[in-house]
Amino acid sequence: MNSVELANNLINRAKNLQEFTITTKISGKPRFKGEVPFDMTIKGNVLTAKIYAVNIDEANDKLDNFLKNLFE
Repeated sequence: MNSVELANNLINRAKNLQEFTITTKISGKPRFKGEVPFDMTIKGNVLTAKIYAVNIDEANDKLDNFLKNLFE
């Protein structure tokens, strides 16, 4: 991939970002280590996150990766 293709891919990605709100139940006590990469609230055992991504699958993957580290 040359630099023009890379730049075009980044621009198209930025144009297509959407905000997704994902709600999930959690168990256990989270252990925060560093920054939270998106807007997130926890009320009781319900976590709600607003995540910017190209599609819902990518948003779910971002949250899953974050949660793996949160409950280690």
